[in-house]
Amino acid sequence: MGQTRDNPKTESIRAISRALLILRVMNGQPTWSLHDLHLQTGLPKSTIFRILHTLQQDGYVSVEGSAGVYRLTAKILEMSGGYTDKSLLVEMGSAAALKLTKTIKWPVAIGVLDGDAIVVRYSGMPYSPVAAHATTLGQRLGLTTTAMGQAYLAFCPEVEREILFDMLRMQGASNGTHVLTDEEALLHTLRNVRTAGHAVRQPNALRRTATLAVPVLHGDEVAGLMGMTTFGSLMTGATIAQFAPVLKDAAQSLGQAYSERLGQLRSGQS
Repeated sequence: MGQTRDNPKTESIRAISRALLILRVMNGQPTWSLHDLHLQTGLPKSTIFRILHTLQQDGYVSVEGSAGVYRLTAKILEMSGGYTDKSLLVEMGSAAALKLTKTIKWPVAIGVLDGDAIVVRYSGMPYSPVAAHATTLGQRLGLTTTAMGQAYLAFCPEVEREILFDMLRMQGASNGTHVLTDEEALLHTLRNVRTAGHAVRQPNALRRTATLAVPVLHGDEVAGLMGMTTFGSLMTGATIAQFAPVLKDAAQSLGQAYSERLGQLRSGQS
């Protein structure tokens, strides 16, 4: 009987998977021999050799020819450039926000600082039976007028808040919008937010919904924000009293898990 040939598309995917496996294994120690990689991965030596040769041509692996010792090069660091601490927070926060959305039914979102605004990087609205919109993913939220923005300003270090204020002042001066119209009133609001542990945006001319937001802390820094959105008329004192503790507990758990995972990654642990 003739041998059954693999589907070319399947074979291509397998080749990528094997190359990634080689890179993951090589990341565990500085140098490798072909035989050691064979023992660690279980792949045929001929396959490993072809992968290493390709990675060497592309500059990700170097080899000491006479000794047959392979090592990763500094170019491998370029592959992590797009994955930041914020990426990790969003990755972990998305799972937490989805779980909470399914529990409390109101949609929960994750936001992170992006320049002079908060950007929604995860929205639980598609998974909520009572969401006001299909999604808020990608929305940019002002720092001074939204719950997530005020929660960030209230809990970030003072030196960072002053930098953000300077950015807002410059923004207002350049386009005449006067973003910081009453700084004393805003500072008073931020003090109240910090005391309460959460921020609330009630419905306004721009948004008929209302949002309750809390910070996700990493040490004394704000790694991100977690926010719950309701229909405007339903963000009452009773609603806040019911859901603020739930949101804070979820944000605290996320912050602890994020800090632990970040520490592991920075120390080189898997």
